[in-house]
Amino acid sequence: MRGFMVAVALSVTMVSVAGCGPWSSDSASNEPRSQASAKATESAAPAYLAKPKVGDCHALTVKDIRADSETKKPVPCSKRHTTVTVAVVTATKATTSGKDDARTFAVGEACGPGFTKVLGGDSKTRAKTLYSLAWFNPTKEQKANGAKWLRCDLALTAANHAFPITGKEPLLDDGPTKAELACGRLAGGEKAAWIFVPCTTKHQFVLTDLIAADPGTSYKDAEKLAKKACLLKGGLYSWSHADQWGIGDRWYSCWEATEPITQDPGVLALGKLG
Repeated sequence: MRGFMVAVALSVTMVSVAGCGPWSSDSASNEPRSQASAKATESAAPAYLAKPKVGDCHALTVKDIRADSETKKPVPCSKRHTTVTVAVVTATKATTSGKDDARTFAVGEACGPGFTKVLGGDSKTRAKTLYSLAWFNPTKEQKANGAKWLRCDLALTAANHAFPITGKEPLLDDGPTKAELACGRLAGGEKAAWIFVPCTTKHQFVLTDLIAADPGTSYKDAEKLAKKACLLKGGLYSWSHADQWGIGDRWYSCWEATEPITQDPGVLALGKLG
């Protein structure tokens, strides 16, 4: 769930697609070879790669969502899809070359209006769900052809799974379903950790309190303030991730176990999904 910060950030991979036919003197006339090749590449590329469109639906895996760029052909929104493009904005230095949380915060600011419009609901309701923000940059080839956009997608993700998005927009206007709500469970393995899962699946932790961050609170203080806010409410906590902070959804979340837990689950950790 992109909505809460994690202790361990997930890695990103690069995906790029380009098409280029053979160059010949018949098609290029007197143009320099490099210019003709660039035009051939541009004309050979599918139309959907020229620029993303708001409202496009995509059948993406979590691996796809984590990638820096994404080039799969959109699918009809009547078919199974796991993300929806909610905004296509002009990339800025802050969204492309900023560092870590500062860059993620800037992406949240840029994508926020489109994200909240499609998702609907108020800030507190959004913070209870598994809906998250994914974002994609142009490929190397697209940048070479002048692309300067940032694509913003809405996704429904948890525990390394991307779930189908269904319903009419705004998606949360009728309130979240249990399949959209976030619960938690231990991840297993030698190192104690816990992950978000839909509340319709087996879980061991439930959200008990959402505490709004004070206006003007810096994101760099979010972890320690979340810990303090939940200290007297069981001590298990998470906090809104940097992109959600940029959107304006800034919450500390307190959790409790629904069954005896023999190991310390530690701090909820959920990494970048886009």
